[in-house]
Amino acid sequence: MKHSELNSRALYFRLMTYVRPYWKVLTTSVVLLALLAITEPVLPALLKPLLDEGFTNHNEEFIQWIPIALVVLFLLRGALGFTSKYASSWVANRVVTDLRQAMFEHTLFLPTRFYDQHSSGRLASHIATNPQQVTVSATMALTVLIRDTLTILALMGWLLWLNWQLTSITLILFPLIILTVRYFNKRLRKVSRSSQHALANITHMIEEAVSNNRVVKIFTAEDFEKTRFQHANEKHRGLAMRTTVAQSAVTPLVQLLSSLSVSMIIAIALQGENHNQVTAGEFVSFLTSLLLLLPPIKRLTDVTSIIQRGLASAEIIFGLLDETREQQQRAILSTDSINGDINFTDIHYAYDDTKKVIDGFNLTIPKGKTYALIGKSGSGKTTITNLLAGLYSLEQGDIQIGDISIHNISLQSLRANIAMVSQDVRLFNDTILNNVAYADPIPDEEKAMNALKAAHALEFITPLPDGIHTQVGQNGITLSGGQRQRIAIARAFYKNASILILDEATSALDTESERYIQEALEELVHGRTSIVIAHRLSTIEHADKIVVMKDGSIIESGCHQELLDKGDFYASYYNLQFNAQEQ
Repeated sequence: MKHSELNSRALYFRLMTYVRPYWKVLTTSVVLLALLAITEPVLPALLKPLLDEGFTNHNEEFIQWIPIALVVLFLLRGALGFTSKYASSWVANRVVTDLRQAMFEHTLFLPTRFYDQHSSGRLASHIATNPQQVTVSATMALTVLIRDTLTILALMGWLLWLNWQLTSITLILFPLIILTVRYFNKRLRKVSRSSQHALANITHMIEEAVSNNRVVKIFTAEDFEKTRFQHANEKHRGLAMRTTVAQSAVTPLVQLLSSLSVSMIIAIALQGENHNQVTAGEFVSFLTSLLLLLPPIKRLTDVTSIIQRGLASAEIIFGLLDETREQQQRAILSTDSINGDINFTDIHYAYDDTKKVIDGFNLTIPKGKTYALIGKSGSGKTTITNLLAGLYSLEQGDIQIGDISIHNISLQSLRANIAMVSQDVRLFNDTILNNVAYADPIPDEEKAMNALKAAHALEFITPLPDGIHTQVGQNGITLSGGQRQRIAIARAFYKNASILILDEATSALDTESERYIQEALEELVHGRTSIVIAHRLSTIEHADKIVVMKDGSIIESGCHQELLDKGDFYASYYNLQFNAQEQ
């Protein structure tokens, strides 16, 4: 079932499961709120004897203690209000933290296809902002509902005690108030949902413009991006105004209906036949109680908009949390057992309903050997390595490592034995050390230095003031492309996995750097089962076997010299590159 189809009750109950661990603190807050609500009729109750005994009968004893009673009352209400608000806020912030953590953790385990189809900016916006909206609905709005509902009940009880005939008149307009609130609730829910998506789109556009700022500048696209953002910004503004209209209209309408009730009471109470039946103290107490009803009624109508915004955010949150995680296959706990020949058997794969990217791929890579995959862009080279690493689910065929199918290997165990260096280097906004020793809770500095030395990276790291403790910036923005590539290669050295995937690992290097890196890579692949993807054929001449791919299948394979002697695709491709380098 889609969350847009879920009713408010189902969403709210699911939200409350995140509040349940903190029920003791929340219960304390609710009890204090109940006590606060019970004290609400005390003030109008004191007004009746104050007027009747103090002003009319001039009771001196009464006049002496009534001011003390008022001070005690407000001290008690202040203490109850502060403590209950602190407790509810504590619960609210815990729920925000738990929801964000749950969303982030769940996102980490979502399949690669999910990331292909969803903007990182929108995901960041949903994780950052929606839990806050939801928590207001799940906790803070709940406390308002409890406090003000109990306040209304307490005041209504006092009103009935004073004069049930007059009180019954106020109940006539209650159905109209309920219908008004319900109508605007439906509008608020719909508009709030659209507003949340519009805000996520704004965040996405900001993230794109900032991260791609060099592209924007080179293509002088500032005006284009400005106009695009303006349209998105205006759309969100329009939705915000529609929300404001719905929020602003409901309160005055409810207050108007409430004021009609008060006016009717005053008119009836002051009629001649009723005038002598009601004392001044009773009338002032009754009128004060009626006026005290208006603020909680107003807050209850206001809180509905908060709840609707929260429920709209809840739909987004639970939509994300209900996304299917990667299938963690039957676990092999010992990662040492994942070693041996890699066998690709009758592999077929398509990213969508279009033409298959992999179509009948069969290959055996002996343990400890280096196989190179070459072919034109779109031939399926990277897809094969992604399937091996479990980044995409294998739909047809099988991949075995040793005698074990990857269907029987947990993704965590599988990936623990694979290191990858791709042309799309991704670094974290952290130190060089933490990037090399990524995911190691206690980085081994000596091991990292050896990895950097093997990757020929120390030549540019040593002169840095902070050495390996230098911050690299977002995605290594402070480093050149070749330097980032060497950090990524050092990361593979540090991991020391039995299976190595090199996807254009030297693409960002100049000729001199490439020579050094090739030496490092030869050391890196030694004793490991390696798959190398390369367009530059000079980097794979010494591979144990070169596999040529076209349209997702193998068209020829062999060592470098064998393929040259065949004079087919590889030979033509090699000669083309060789002649281009000669020129």
